[in-house]
Amino acid sequence: MRLFDLVVVPPLWLFVLWKAPGLRAAPRQDRLMWTMWLLWAVTFTMGVPALRRVIDAAVGLASFTNLPVHMLSLCAMGALFAFIREATGAREHPRAWLRWILLGLAEAGLVAAFSATPLPDGESDLLTATRSPMITVYWMIFLGYVGYGVASAIRLCWRYGRQASPGPPRTSMQLLGLASCFGLVYVVHRLAYLAVAAAGWTGNGTPGVAGTTQVLLACTLLLLVASVLWPSLAEQARRLRLRRQTRAVRSLWQLLTAATPDVILPLPGGLRRDDELVLYRYVIEIRDSALALSRHVSAEHRATARTAVADAGLADDDLDAAAEAALLLFAVRAERTGLPPRLAEHALVQESGDLDAEAAWLGKVAEAIGSPVADAAADLLLGGAGSGTYAAARALS
Repeated sequence: MRLFDLVVVPPLWLFVLWKAPGLRAAPRQDRLMWTMWLLWAVTFTMGVPALRRVIDAAVGLASFTNLPVHMLSLCAMGALFAFIREATGAREHPRAWLRWILLGLAEAGLVAAFSATPLPDGESDLLTATRSPMITVYWMIFLGYVGYGVASAIRLCWRYGRQASPGPPRTSMQLLGLASCFGLVYVVHRLAYLAVAAAGWTGNGTPGVAGTTQVLLACTLLLLVASVLWPSLAEQARRLRLRRQTRAVRSLWQLLTAATPDVILPLPGGLRRDDELVLYRYVIEIRDSALALSRHVSAEHRATARTAVADAGLADDDLDAAAEAALLLFAVRAERTGLPPRLAEHALVQESGDLDAEAAWLGKVAEAIGSPVADAAADLLLGGAGSGTYAAARALS
């Protein structure tokens, strides 16, 4: 089995089998995409040399497999173009039915030209194995339709890709456009060889034609796979990031809400599977809890905490996070020991308008909560608050 077959065929079938279970309820766009991948999977599987020899032997005609492979390729191009139109939301042209007539004419032309062509043995590349004028006609029909398809795809991706939402949708459209560009290079490469052969050049570079074709086809198909998978992969990466951030702030949320349970908002069971909503809830409730506890924290407490943390050798963000952690620890312990709050509410944790940035900062504060530096600074603050029950408060926290 060729390296090309190992790189291309398994991913195609994996993708087809992965998408098959939900196909019945899928929208038309997804069904077109699946049809395209099924056609490509069958096409490139039939092109595997061992299977190609079996088919040729069963039919009793050398190189016969080339014909169904190329006919299915044209059908896959038609499905690709229809999929891109659906994906981009392009307006359907009143004469769109002409595309299917063009596909039918191209298929009929392939059959007629193939039937009139002296065929080489099945081990030879059909493009380089014969100089028959009919094989040139055959390839011109095939490459003409493929060129029309990829050029139309590039046009649609260029027009609508700029209007796609930034992020995964736009990246997916860009990958789709890049795949179409590789398809166009494939067409130009093959047409160039036909032109050179028609001019009578018979140099020794022809063995590399098939290899170059395989590289271009592999790049085209892998980019197509990437363009389709990218939104799903980006969504999975986003969910993993949200879950990681949620785990990072959970200990801080548990500490603060245990001292101020009134800030906890009920969350229906169905919404608990929404990773972004769960993280947003943690951040909001941490803010609300810190605001309620801030009545224990004065400007003097802030200054004392920063001095204690700085004396421990911390600086920059580490100093800010540890000082904030010490103030939160102190406020929680003060609340639990029953020290009366004497101040007005004020912001005790850093806030920003960006959920990712705020979650990242709270994760850093949560990490600092468990450090000896923050614990010692909270001890110092609580001792200065005049409580004689620090040991009990420490055990509770």
